Amino acid sequence: MIKKRLLFSLWLTAMPLMAIQDNDFDGVSNTLDECPNTPFLNEVNAKGCSVKILRLPDESESDSLVTTLSYGYNTNEDLVGREKQHNSKLQMSYYKEKWSYAVSTGYFEHTKDKGMLDTLVKVKHYVNVTPKLKLRLGAGLKLPTYDFNGNKTDYILYSSLNYYVTPALSLFTQYNHTFVNDSSDDIPLRNAYTASLGTGYFFTKKLYTNVAYHKGQSKFTNEHDIESLSSSLYYKIDKKWFGTFFYDREINDEDFHETVNFKLGYKWW
Repeated sequence: MIKKRLLFSLWLTAMPLMAIQDNDFDGVSNTLDECPNTPFLNEVNAKGCSVKILRLPDESESDSLVTTLSYGYNTNEDLVGREKQHNSKLQMSYYKEKWSYAVSTGYFEHTKDKGMLDTLVKVKHYVNVTPKLKLRLGAGLKLPTYDFNGNKTDYILYSSLNYYVTPALSLFTQYNHTFVNDSSDDIPLRNAYTASLGTGYFFTKKLYTNVAYHKGQSKFTNEHDIESLSSSLYYKIDKKWFGTFFYDREINDEDFHETVNFKLGYKWW
């Protein structure tokens, strides 16, 4: 009799759990869900259907304006007397449908000098090749607001490809090419590129991280190609605020080279 009562009690306890099932984990039970296979990253309405897909700010396809303020530093033991440089940057980005427009500028300081960084203006276009494969193409101008002799406007081409293995897991590759117009009396300059390969993962709808391998050239012909590993962490604080942390470490030089950056962003709409 005791066993029967125990089994009956367990059955009563399990009934609510059995009745409330949510196979796609969107917060809407199967009995009310009109879109039962909503991807994990999608925000849904009361009927369980997608309102919009959660994306990082630089992947937005909505009509929005975003401001970011960042602080970071670069460490380079090759630069004797100014091994560490501190940077502060401000960026404004506008996203409209499948286009984005951004302008950024900043200020640097090290032991020997301080002043404005170059100002960057760029535009990018988003192409959904397939539901899982997304292409971004863009171009930019690097305006010579950094004060040194021979600094001129450089032109940059951007490209990236993201493949979503699952709604939370992505693989990505990037290639940027800079057409250098600067001049130097001491060292011949050249056009430069950077290429990246990495993977990113959404642990939750608010927390994202990635790791990547980078290879690129310096514009100075007397410097070797640069290889580095990086990682970034993104956290969505609320509907308006978000923060990021970025770390990069060069791996093919005996001297110590690293970049650390903290960014705080605000989405106006």
